[in-house]
Amino acid sequence: MFPSRVCAPLRAAPESEDIFESALSNLFTDDTQNSHGTPGQSVVYDSPRFGKIALRIPAHPDVEEGRKLFAHYLWNAGVIAADAIECASRDGVTDCQVQWDRRHWDVRGKRLLELGAGTALPSIISALSGAASLTITDHPSSPALTMGAIEQNLRENVLETPRVDHTNSRPVVNVFGYTWGTTKMYLPNHYGKPAPEQLETFDRIIIADCLWMPSQHVNLVKTILHYLESSQKDACAFVLAGFHTGRATVRRFFEIATGEWREEDQGGDEDEDEDEELRAVQGRLKAADIFEIDTNGVRRPWLPSRPGEDKQQTRRWTVCAVLVRR
Repeated sequence: MFPSRVCAPLRAAPESEDIFESALSNLFTDDTQNSHGTPGQSVVYDSPRFGKIALRIPAHPDVEEGRKLFAHYLWNAGVIAADAIECASRDGVTDCQVQWDRRHWDVRGKRLLELGAGTALPSIISALSGAASLTITDHPSSPALTMGAIEQNLRENVLETPRVDHTNSRPVVNVFGYTWGTTKMYLPNHYGKPAPEQLETFDRIIIADCLWMPSQHVNLVKTILHYLESSQKDACAFVLAGFHTGRATVRRFFEIATGEWREEDQGGDEDEDEDEELRAVQGRLKAADIFEIDTNGVRRPWLPSRPGEDKQQTRRWTVCAVLVRR
């Protein structure tokens, strides 16, 4: 269901290879696609509510630091986040294939921050769904920023597109460079030049497919704790992640964030400073909701380990969590 919403636009005079490539997710339903697009080109996300949304995929970066960010694809976690936000941010909707808890996923009137945005699909859907403001960030070296993909996607799908409710109101939108775990945002394409207005807190934080680097787990939790609004009970972070680098990697993030699902043997490879940073953030969040969802919208409980699960089975699933302050 989710991967079939994404396709590559056909050329004006498509050849047979182009047609075949655009239909891969429908032809080979057992071969799960968890990333979409060709670096530097475009894909179309077919939104049930807003129609076709063209997304420029960031080009493959020239520098190794940028390549390690994997921003040059659209990942399934972003597609699922977009579906959740779109479905929950409406009243009286009964035709959504997946039902999402409106207490959390309804973004109307909310201030949102997206980390590691890439194509920024969840933010675009949030803007169209009635969010009050959006702050869209990626690492300062990300091709999504340095090559202008985020700004182009926003311009074509939000800033130059009439609102679905036919009003002239649009959310306040900012695009910044940001390094996880820090407290300062920078102008895009001007790393080292702080943004003139440093925003303080947000009602919702979107983190889609950002858990593949264990070295950044503490920094991600730091960011949530710093930017998540503390005066509102419903303020939360959406954390969605595929198991690209293994279930244990994903589990480690939730161990740090919530203090739960811990294993006795943590490897012992952290140095003293890293241990101190971990202790400062560990267990300060809790999961208001957490489950796994597959590419067809089927849900099952989150489990920190699933013995006997092979890589092909794992590729079908994405963990979805709503984290709140304790």
